[in-house]
Amino acid sequence: MRGRQYIYHFDVMKGIAIILVVMGHVMLFSFDINPSEPSKFIYFNMPLFFYISGYLAYKNFYTLHELGKRILQRGIVLLFPYLIFLCLYEIFSKGTDWNLSIIYCGGQRYWFLYDLFIISTFFLVYEYLIKRVRSNFAYVTLWILPYFFLIAAKTGAAKIGGADSQAVIAGFVNYYRYFLIGYLCKKYVRFNDLLFDNKLIGAFAFFAYILNWYFFEFHNIALIFLGTLGGIIVVQSFVKNYIPAEGAVGKLLIYIGKCSLGIYVIHYFFIPDISGVIGNFLDCGNPFIWQLTFAMIIAVPIVAASIFVYKLMEMNKWLYFIFFGKKIDK
Repeated sequence: MRGRQYIYHFDVMKGIAIILVVMGHVMLFSFDINPSEPSKFIYFNMPLFFYISGYLAYKNFYTLHELGKRILQRGIVLLFPYLIFLCLYEIFSKGTDWNLSIIYCGGQRYWFLYDLFIISTFFLVYEYLIKRVRSNFAYVTLWILPYFFLIAAKTGAAKIGGADSQAVIAGFVNYYRYFLIGYLCKKYVRFNDLLFDNKLIGAFAFFAYILNWYFFEFHNIALIFLGTLGGIIVVQSFVKNYIPAEGAVGKLLIYIGKCSLGIYVIHYFFIPDISGVIGNFLDCGNPFIWQLTFAMIIAVPIVAASIFVYKLMEMNKWLYFIFFGKKIDK
């Protein structure tokens, strides 16, 4: 098992992913285009976060006390901003359909924090339960089994007509896979090297990513999984080979990546509704480059404003604790 170390390319990847998230939301909420053409190209952005989270989540711990401590820490760090910014956004947007189901069914726009808390907590507890399994085959099999239980639960929810439950479980089904891949990459060095240091796998990953982009409308589950994993592999390989940590681009993306949580929870407040002005213009023939370009132009000030507000909060350790559940020494 690898020791704890700073992995710079993860911060770069988080920087890239959060920029793509903001661009996707601009196309969805500002342009009112769903699905936009570029969204078929950047579909790996949220799975990328779950892959990184899974990698960083793995830790071979042994005591029940440490398990409880880590669950509490995850709850504070993820659920504090989830609940606070969810309520603030509902007030800000003057939502009229506010009810408790928004909180326990995933929080709409803040679903990522909800899903990440549930999945990461499950991994902590499940790791504690199966930690004494010595066979690698049995260990990996035990991690794959919950995925099939989630699929069965999703099917059951669909049959009984539980739309909210089905949507929540569908999120778990989708992102559990990428969290698990990151988790196993941290535990098994050979598996990590096979995915990210094998030229043949890298070529296949690129092909799968492009193929899924081209056939995106078919919504084929296997193709989406392989294409998304391919996108993650391509991005990580590109970052490690072409974006050094000491370069200007690398430093900027690392900085953005370290602010990714703040950008995620704050950026919704800065997204304008300009669908009446530009929506019809961008929903035209061969729209890919135009939608992507305009989304990037609008996303830059949104990311900058989000970082500015985030850093203002960070200046006061008590304010930062209230909004993000962490105390920082100032």
